[in-house]
Amino acid sequence: MSKLKLKIVDFKPGMELKVKGVPKPNIDRFSINVCDSKDNIALHFDVRFDYLGEHRVLVLDSRKDEIWQKPVRSENFPFQWGQEFEMTITFADDRFYINLHDGHVLQFPNHLADKQYDYICIDGEVTIKGIYVN
Repeated sequence: MSKLKLKIVDFKPGMELKVKGVPKPNIDRFSINVCDSKDNIALHFDVRFDYLGEHRVLVLDSRKDEIWQKPVRSENFPFQWGQEFEMTITFADDRFYINLHDGHVLQFPNHLADKQYDYICIDGEVTIKGIYVN
């Protein structure tokens, strides 16, 4: 499993993070995480093709001081092995809006309540074609 950790310029409320990528064939999962400088995860967006007994489900969670919080699952699963996706994460003060390439929008609370995040971490076998912050 590969891991990519990018230091970004202050991801603050009102900003958007766009990620384009392609999941590699036959992978179990990949994740996109919005993190602070202490490795706390404000948004853990986990794409599970077949992982821990879960098939084709999205899991959103957060982690503070190495403790996972309350996961939220979505059965809407627009990801396919080998097919490009584009998603946008919009940071609002109290939540994240995740716009998926099939038009669905997911919401997840900003449990850490920070006003900016400094890192984007991507785990798993996914080819990243572009990351844009504006």
